[in-house]
Amino acid sequence: MKKTGNSTANNRLEDRHDSVEKSKETIIVGVGASAGGLEALQEFFSNVPENCGLAFVVVQHLSPDYKSLMDELLARHTKIPIQIAEESMEVQPNNIYLIPPRKNISIFHNKLFLDTQNNKKSLNLPVDVFFRSLAVEKGKNAIGIVLSGTGSDGTLGTRAIKEAGGMIMAQDETTAKFDGMPRNCIATGLVDFILPPAAMPEALVNYTKHPFTQANKTNENILTKNIDALTKVVLILRDHCGIDFSYYKENTLVRRLERRVSINRFDTLEDYLKFLNESNKEKETLYRELLIGVTRFFRDTEAFARIKEKVIPNIDFKSKKPIRIWSVGCSTGEEVYSLAILFQEYLDQNELDCDIKFFATDVDKYALEQASTGFYPESIVADVDPMYLTKYFNKRENGFQINDAIRKNIVFATHNLLKDPPFSKLDLLICRNLFIYIKPEMQYRILSFLHYSLSPKGFLFLGSSETLGAMSDGFDIIDAKWKIYKVKASYKPTVGKALPTPLYVSKSKSPVQLSNPQDLGTVKFEHLADNLLTTLAPPSIIIDEHDNIVHIVNNVNKFISFRPGKFSHNVFSHLHKNLQQIVRTQLHKLKKEKKATLLETIFEAEEGIRLRVVIEGKLLTISNEIFYIISFREESEEEAHQHTSNNALLLEQVEKESIRYIELQKELQYTKESLQATVEELETSNEELQSSNEELIAANEELQSTNEELQSVNEELFTVNSEYQSKIEELTKINNDINNLLKNTEVGALYLDSKLCIRKITPLVASITNILPSDTGRPIA
Repeated sequence: MKKTGNSTANNRLEDRHDSVEKSKETIIVGVGASAGGLEALQEFFSNVPENCGLAFVVVQHLSPDYKSLMDELLARHTKIPIQIAEESMEVQPNNIYLIPPRKNISIFHNKLFLDTQNNKKSLNLPVDVFFRSLAVEKGKNAIGIVLSGTGSDGTLGTRAIKEAGGMIMAQDETTAKFDGMPRNCIATGLVDFILPPAAMPEALVNYTKHPFTQANKTNENILTKNIDALTKVVLILRDHCGIDFSYYKENTLVRRLERRVSINRFDTLEDYLKFLNESNKEKETLYRELLIGVTRFFRDTEAFARIKEKVIPNIDFKSKKPIRIWSVGCSTGEEVYSLAILFQEYLDQNELDCDIKFFATDVDKYALEQASTGFYPESIVADVDPMYLTKYFNKRENGFQINDAIRKNIVFATHNLLKDPPFSKLDLLICRNLFIYIKPEMQYRILSFLHYSLSPKGFLFLGSSETLGAMSDGFDIIDAKWKIYKVKASYKPTVGKALPTPLYVSKSKSPVQLSNPQDLGTVKFEHLADNLLTTLAPPSIIIDEHDNIVHIVNNVNKFISFRPGKFSHNVFSHLHKNLQQIVRTQLHKLKKEKKATLLETIFEAEEGIRLRVVIEGKLLTISNEIFYIISFREESEEEAHQHTSNNALLLEQVEKESIRYIELQKELQYTKESLQATVEELETSNEELQSSNEELIAANEELQSTNEELQSVNEELFTVNSEYQSKIEELTKINNDINNLLKNTEVGALYLDSKLCIRKITPLVASITNILPSDTGRPIA
C-alpha cells in the first residue's frame, strides 16, 4: 500500500527504498512444473510450514483455453495464502503466487510483472524466464525448484541461478510422473538437492534458516573473518584437482563455500573442513561449483552484433594463412559455437573459402565433455535465431545437435590459463566474464600474455563488466560498451614476467650447457662437415617422413633430375622413372621394419647405358624427428668383374621385373578407370540420395515442429485434466456424503430439477407415496 503525504516524489522514493529493502530480506522460491506437476505441488505444499518466512512463485505450463483451478486445488493442502499473480504485485513472505494462463512472469524490485506469451508456433519457456529474472533480482539468495514435467524448461534458468550463487532443488526422477524437466535439470550437474516433493520442504527450511544463509541476506560474510580456513580449502582443492584457487577473489570463494556449508548442514566451518578433507565427492562438488561458467548462445545479443559488424569484416580472410580464434574459458561451448556461426555466415555471404580454426579451452573437464558433443536442450530456442537454428542445428529428441559444418572447425582442449602457455598469432581472442572472478594483480598478468598471443592486427573481446585496467595502453577501443578492442602492435608488455610457468619442468639433473657458438668456430666446423660428406659419403638423398627431400649429399644427377615448373619437394617427383618403384618398395620396408635395407639392381640411366647400382636405406633420428637416407653406390670395375657370372641372370631378372612392372601399371590404370566410373555412378546415386535426404529432413523438421506444438498442447491438457480429475473426485465425495445424509435422516424429501423431473428421494417418501427410487429422472406429473 502506498503512503500518502505532501511530497509525492519523496513518497515514491521511500516506497522504492522499502521495496529494495524487502527485496533483500525476503527469500523467494521459484517452483517450476508442467505435466504431472499438480500431484508434486500438492505433496510439496502439504509439508511446507505455514510460517516458514518464504515466498513461493509457482510457474506452471497452463492451457490458455481453460480456467485454471490450481488455486482451489492447492488450497486444500496448505494454509498458506494463495494468490493469482497480478501486474506489479508486491511479493510478501508466507504467500504462494500462481502464474496466470497465457503469461510469462518475472520479478523486479520485489514486484511481479506479467508479459503475454508468444504465439503457439514458438516454444514458451516460462520457468526459464522467471528463474533468470529471479537470479538477477536475488543473486545468492535465489532458490529454484524443478518438479515433474516434460521437455527442458528450467534448465537454462538453473544455470542462471547457480551463476548468481543460488540454490537448486530437483524432484527425484523416480517419483516424477514425467521426468523430462527434472532429468534435464539434474543433467547439468548443478543441482544441490535431488529429493521427492514431500522431503523438499524440510531441506529447504534447514537451508534458509542456516546461519550462513541468514548472513547472506544481510550481505555479511562470516568466512572472511577466517582466512586460515579459506587457505586450507584452497590447499585441499589444489591437491585434489591441481588448480590453485588462491587467484580467485575472496568474495567468490566465500560465497560458494558458505553455500556448501549450508547445504551440508554443518554448524561450524571446522566441521565442514573435516568433511571436505575426507570426502572426494564433496571436493569434486566444490571444485565444480567454483568453476560454474554460465553461458548461453549469443549472450549479450548486441555484443555479438558488434562482433559481426566491426570485427569479422576487418579480419584478413584473403591471406593464405589460416584464421585463428581462441575462446578462453569456453565452458559448455555455446559462446564459441555462436562465433563459429557468425564467421560461417560471413564466409557464405561473401563467397569466401578460408581455413578457420577455433580453439576452445577450459579447466572444467565436465563442461568440455558437454561442449564437444554439441548437443543442447530445446530451451536454446529462446536464444538462437530461428534461421541459425534451421541452418546450423539438427533437431534431435529433447534437444538440438550442432551440425558437422560448424563442429569440424573447433578444437576443445583442457587449458589452465594460469599455468599453461598460451596460443599465438591469434586473429580474435574471446575472454568473457573470467576477470570478474580473478584478483586484479592476476588480471594484469593474464592480459599481458593475451596481448602477446594476438597477431599485430588481432582483436580482444571481454565481458561487458570487465576492464583492461593497467593494460589499457596496449589496446585501441573498438566498442567501449561491449569491451571490444584491437591490439596495439607497438605496445610491449612485460611478457617475460607475464607468461605462465610451464606445468612440467625438465627432469634432467644436469642440463646441457652450451658454449658461445663463436668460440666453437661454427662456420669452420660446418665447412669441415660438408667436406667430409663430399669426400666419404656416396651420393645420397635425405628425406622426411612425408617423402620430401630435405638434403642432398654429393652428385645424384644420375638418379634424380629436377624438371622446370612449380617445384615439388617430393622425392618421387624427381627420381629416375626406372628407380621409382624400387626406391618406393625399399622405403616402405624401411619405415615398416625400422632397420637398414640393401638392394642391388641394374637400371638404364640413359638409352643404351645400363648401370649396376647398390641402393642402401638407413634410418636417421634427429631431435625426435625421423629421416631416411637413400644412398646410391655404383659398383667399381673390380666389383663388376666379380659379378660377371651373375650379370646375365640379373639382367634377365631385371627385364622380367620391368615387364611385370609395366603389366602391373597397365592393370592399375585399368583398375583406376573402372574405379573412376564406379565413383561417378556412386556420385550420381549419392546426389539423388542427398536430394531425397534433404526432402526427408525438411519433412522431419515439419513433423518435429508439429510434434512440439502437440506436446505443448498435451502438457496443457494434462494439467487441465489433472485439475478436473481432482475436482471430480471432490464432487464425488460431496455427492456421496449427501446421499448418506439423505438415507440416514427420517425426513421425507423430494428433489426436483427445473423441468420437474425427480432428482432424489428419501426412503420416507417411498414409504408414504407411490414414488419409487427407480422413478429418478422421470417427470413428477
